[in-house]
Amino acid sequence: MILLNVLFAMMFAHANDLCERRFVLAFMDNEPSYFVENGVKKGHSYVLMTDIVKQLECRETQIPGSYAANKEKLLKNRVDIMGLAIRDAEMDKVAEFIPAYRVPRMLIVDKKVFNPAYKIDDYLKNSKIVFSTLIGAGFFMSDQERELLFRQKRLFEVPGPADIFANLIKGRTQATFSTPLFTHYYLSRKGQDHNFVILPDPNQAQDLGIYVSKARVTEKERNKIKDIIKRMKSDGSLARSAKDYVREEDLKYYKD
Repeated sequence: MILLNVLFAMMFAHANDLCERRFVLAFMDNEPSYFVENGVKKGHSYVLMTDIVKQLECRETQIPGSYAANKEKLLKNRVDIMGLAIRDAEMDKVAEFIPAYRVPRMLIVDKKVFNPAYKIDDYLKNSKIVFSTLIGAGFFMSDQERELLFRQKRLFEVPGPADIFANLIKGRTQATFSTPLFTHYYLSRKGQDHNFVILPDPNQAQDLGIYVSKARVTEKERNKIKDIIKRMKSDGSLARSAKDYVREEDLKYYKD
């Protein structure tokens, strides 16, 4: 009887520890952030976000969408966690940014306009080179660079990364700044590397991470999420979540 009471007490205590919270997760609905293959949900952002909630022992509601739509939901306090994302001044006002990886910006440039003597800044200043980026997110692009391209009408904003790389492959644009994640999925995996030059810029690295709503998620919960990411970094699981979605040579950025 004593043993039975102890077991019931342990089960009750564990039940009290379980999270009754339902987190609303926002992540891009484009490959390779999220996609469905043979009925199985996959994608780097999806894998990382759901793994974090699983370790919290909480439930989740998934709302994949465009980067711009996800950002708008975060700003209006309609989601709890958004990722993967880069630092954004607007989102900093309503949510806490928790970095997961640090990766260099990568300039993807059409070989037809590639010049080995050029530095990245030269491509930005070349009036004949048109860039493409995501609506609502100038990935790896400073305000000054973005302003220059807009002023010269050399910047196309498109809904998703698939549109960016479609424009590149079809010759509508000649360059973009990207992440190792998108570069692998839309170029290397599809055998398009030979048509483009990929130039990592280690001097312009940025953090990739998740945004956690300050209004919807308590400081205690945010600290738990930070601890989970810290643990995932130390045990290697954070890097393993990226291994299926980046080139082998780029995996080092996700391990550091």
